[in-house]
Amino acid sequence: MDLEKNNALLTKKLAREKAARKAAEKLLEAKSLEVYNANLALQESLNTVQTKLDQDSMLLAYKAKMDSQLLHFSQLFLKQSPTNTLLEEFIDKLTDHDIISGMHINIKLQNKDTIFFQHTYMTGRTQTWTLPNELTSNNSYWDQHNNLFWVSLSGLDNCYFAAKIDPSVTITYQSWLNPIQKHLSLFGELLTSVFIRHITLIEEVNARKQAEESEKATQSFLAMINHELRTPLNGLLGSAELLADTSLADNQRKLLTTLNSSGELLRNIINDLLDYSKMNANMFELIEGVFNVQEVADLLLTIFNHSAEDKGLKFIIHRSESIPLHLMGDVDRLKQICVNLIGNAIKFTEKGSVKVEFDWREEQLIFAVTDTGTGIQACDIDKLFQPFSQIDLSSKKAHEGTGLGLSICKKLSQLMGGDIHVRSQFGQGSTFSVQLPLVTASKEAQADHQKSSTNTSLKGMKILVVEDVKTNQMIINLMLKKLQLTPQFADNGLEALEQLKFNNFDIILMDCRMPVMDGFTATETLRHQGYNKPIIALTAGTTSTEREQCLQAGMDDILFKPYKLEDIQDTLCHWSQTQ
Repeated sequence: MDLEKNNALLTKKLAREKAARKAAEKLLEAKSLEVYNANLALQESLNTVQTKLDQDSMLLAYKAKMDSQLLHFSQLFLKQSPTNTLLEEFIDKLTDHDIISGMHINIKLQNKDTIFFQHTYMTGRTQTWTLPNELTSNNSYWDQHNNLFWVSLSGLDNCYFAAKIDPSVTITYQSWLNPIQKHLSLFGELLTSVFIRHITLIEEVNARKQAEESEKATQSFLAMINHELRTPLNGLLGSAELLADTSLADNQRKLLTTLNSSGELLRNIINDLLDYSKMNANMFELIEGVFNVQEVADLLLTIFNHSAEDKGLKFIIHRSESIPLHLMGDVDRLKQICVNLIGNAIKFTEKGSVKVEFDWREEQLIFAVTDTGTGIQACDIDKLFQPFSQIDLSSKKAHEGTGLGLSICKKLSQLMGGDIHVRSQFGQGSTFSVQLPLVTASKEAQADHQKSSTNTSLKGMKILVVEDVKTNQMIINLMLKKLQLTPQFADNGLEALEQLKFNNFDIILMDCRMPVMDGFTATETLRHQGYNKPIIALTAGTTSTEREQCLQAGMDDILFKPYKLEDIQDTLCHWSQTQ
């Protein structure tokens, strides 16, 4: 009994253990399956992350490459202008065949009928490039059907490029598309700035070329008008000067005075117009030399004393003893300022006086003209120094003039390092004062000046005058006869060269503009042949360009038309001492 009971208990225990073991085995199998599935899911996640990392690394590498190319070509285009070769290199570098399989660029820069730059280029795999209509109103366009990204250069017609993006990018690497398009747009902005800068540079070059051509035309015009106006004026004033030394009846003397006054007025008008034009064309030149202020003051007294007396005006010129005896400066331009200011003072003063003062303060020459004339209203003072401007512009104005005198005085003062000022009270008079920083002439310069001023004997001097205008030949012949000189004449440079083969001359007076052979060519030929005697230019041209042309040709000095007997005498005396 007991044995059976024990067996039964053991059997039940074995059955429970067996059931428990089966349950444990089922649980273990389920857990193993869960672990397996978890491992599969983890592996898939790892594969996905790795793929993403690989893609991101590839995208970062692509971005780095594009950034490097962008920097490289930005620096390259800064150093040099765009060329076909450089543009093709740029497109080739962007085409890597894996992401961008092909590119097409079209550039056409033009202004009206002028084409500045034109080039079309394709690279990579063969593609069909058809410009989409959508690009006309946008800076970029994504043609999804053909995987083409188009970029137009902003503000430049007929300028664009397109990139073929490999289909694998849109399928496998969809996230790459936006960064790639942004980079291509950046390259479009780079090309836009490059070609806009290129157009600007071309326009600046063209503008500079036009300005140079305009300046050259202005210089040619000034040279021509100088010659055409001064040449007949030389005959007019020269004839009047020679007539003054002849026996004339009273009515003839009055006519001569009128002729002289009109001629001098015409000379001043021509000088004002030409000087103003030369200043604006940067052709004006100051010619410094030694001068004596007392001599300038004496000359001004001679010029204006008669006109002041005619109007019943008291005319006074005072020179301070503090002024150095000899100064360095452009005395002709100083005289021009003085003549303009004194002439205006006498013109606008009906009664009272015109007082002129020369003073020396703080290493500056002070020149002041005070009158008791009409004066100027405060609101009109600013107009005084404007070109072609006068206070009274009505047709009934009492005083004529170009309106350039004061403008030129101001420009001349500033060119000489100084300035001009005015004080005026309407109805009571005005004071115009000029201050010019000048230096005292050295002892050597003073000695040279005194030597050139010495009256030198010209007797026996042999002179050849090369001049094509018969009137000017007559005038200079009569002037030289007053100096007891008999010149020989040549009508042009070629005749002069022939005469010099058989005759010796001490000095040649050479006109610059002549038919057959001009004075410049003749002088250059003589200097090339070893001729070393003085050659003095006779020219109506007064610009710095023409003066330089004379000196470069080999001329030693210049006599500007219209010249006076005194000018010729001083020049001949100076160059006779050098031989």
